[in-house]
Amino acid sequence: AIPSLNAIKEVIIGFDPGLTNTGYAVLRKKNNDISLIECGLINPKKSKIISERLYTIFSQTSDLIKKFEPSTIFVENVFYGKNVQSAIKLGQAKSSVMLAAEHNKISSQEFSPREIKQSIVGTGAATKAQVNRMVQILLGINENIAEDSADALAIAICHANTQSRLIRLSGAKSFSKKRLR
Repeated sequence: AIPSLNAIKEVIIGFDPGLTNTGYAVLRKKNNDISLIECGLINPKKSKIISERLYTIFSQTSDLIKKFEPSTIFVENVFYGKNVQSAIKLGQAKSSVMLAAEHNKISSQEFSPREIKQSIVGTGAATKAQVNRMVQILLGINENIAEDSADALAIAICHANTQSRLIRLSGAKSFSKKRLR
């Protein structure tokens, strides 16, 4: 039997990958209600040996996956700007997160920065400050949030918004994850 929409409770983890700070956010979604469980930063030790940083990201991401047991994790896709080296480093950090998901036998999905901003603020050209403020409003958070944590929250909310919109557009009265596979 397909569960009714009221029965669906989902744990969502979003990641904003980076070699210095990888933001993460854990949300609980029930129907259209989203609540914050935890958010923070994975901070690898500053080391010239990149593999040490990547392993820290992989290891701590695995710990979060085991602790919260999401069905899928969501990651911001690497944005290529003017600096190719920065894009490569972000790609390495993103790969560590995605490998941790694969290692723990869960799927990972990506959203582009533009998709995330569009979902949260209503425009793909939103600033980081606008995204941060909307995340605070949507989750009822009064204190400041670290930029990378706010970005991770935005990624998780983007998934929740996208999923809700797809259900409404389809006219479905229920939702099954099996339909997406």
